[in-house]
Amino acid sequence: MSQRINQADLYAVLARINHATGNKEEAWTKQADGTHKANVGTYVLDWAYGGVRLSQLTNAGGGERDITGRATKRETYHRMHAFLSGLEGGR
Repeated sequence: MSQRINQADLYAVLARINHATGNKEEAWTKQADGTHKANVGTYVLDWAYGGVRLSQLTNAGGGERDITGRATKRETYHRMHAFLSGLEGGR
């Protein structure tokens, strides 16, 4: 029987990806004027339509680029591990 993949599992891999790439773990930073600015380069999980995907923030307004494509938690978990392996192997 396979282990159930939950949000905590995905967020743990996400933290490893952001650490491996030298990015902040927090997607947004509160500015002195009270507004929020996206941390460009940070990887985030995008939850919608019953699925999840790994994305990367591309601009201060929160624009994202798709990394893994939207899938189930289990499929995204495996894709994120493959992505992390590629990052670590490229060092």
